[in-house]
Amino acid sequence: MGTPLADPELASRGISALPEAPSVYEAPVAPDRIADRLGRPDMTEEVEGARSPETDDDPPSTGSLRAPALTRTQRRRGLVLLGSFVVLRAILARVWDRYFPGGYSTDPLFLAFLGGIFLFLSVGLVYFGFTRWVGVDLRRWWFDRQRLRGDLLWGVAGIVLVFAVTLGGTLALTALFPGLAPVGEAGADPSPTDAADAASGFAVNLLLGWFFGFAIAAFQEETLFRGFLQGLLQERYGRLVAIVGQAGVFALAHLGYYPVSAWPLLLVVFLVGIVTGWLVDRRGTLLPAGIAHGFVG
Repeated sequence: MGTPLADPELASRGISALPEAPSVYEAPVAPDRIADRLGRPDMTEEVEGARSPETDDDPPSTGSLRAPALTRTQRRRGLVLLGSFVVLRAILARVWDRYFPGGYSTDPLFLAFLGGIFLFLSVGLVYFGFTRWVGVDLRRWWFDRQRLRGDLLWGVAGIVLVFAVTLGGTLALTALFPGLAPVGEAGADPSPTDAADAASGFAVNLLLGWFFGFAIAAFQEETLFRGFLQGLLQERYGRLVAIVGQAGVFALAHLGYYPVSAWPLLLVVFLVGIVTGWLVDRRGTLLPAGIAHGFVG
């Protein structure tokens, strides 16, 4: 309280002063005191809980990539990149089959060709295309530091799922379609023809296969189909349609990659797309699907 308010007229009547009006300012009230005044339960836990981040074991609340929605211009440019990728990948697959029918090798010309695919499609079309032209943060699509441990574990589980789907689907289709083209004729790694070169051939196929699987196939396809297309479809049609829809487009995009005689293998590709799409929907990043896709190839 301040100094009393003096008034000469009141003083003549024997009244010395009027009490000062109370201050309108009050100190901030804690949330628990607000709860007491309003007769509600304690609000402290609610306020603190609203600020707490998700734990590593919690699934993403959105059911897809944790990234801002794309603008109309970004969607159009992303579709241009997706279409360009499908056409260019089909052309490069034909070049591969024609000039390098033996599969992976240490031939300098083949290594240059494989490196060119990586630089042209992975780095140029996909990475710079999305980060510079479309304008998205691919690191946010692929990684979340707070959930990294969980994503790695789900990636291991995804390896088992993708391998089971690939092996089971291929065996079932081979039984149903005896004339189906062997996997080696569809761009996969053939077995060494010389037994003496079996060990070195296996090592070369393994290392180059993983480079192709992770740096080329997984990075390109997970970014385009699970990162871009699945998110685009989910905005309009929901999670289920997004997972199935991107898997269907993913399978059809392999028409120029596999020979026509191996068309039933597109069903296996579709199932792989379902599994990887579910992993992205479950975790909210591309990392688990990329691990599974790259490892199995």
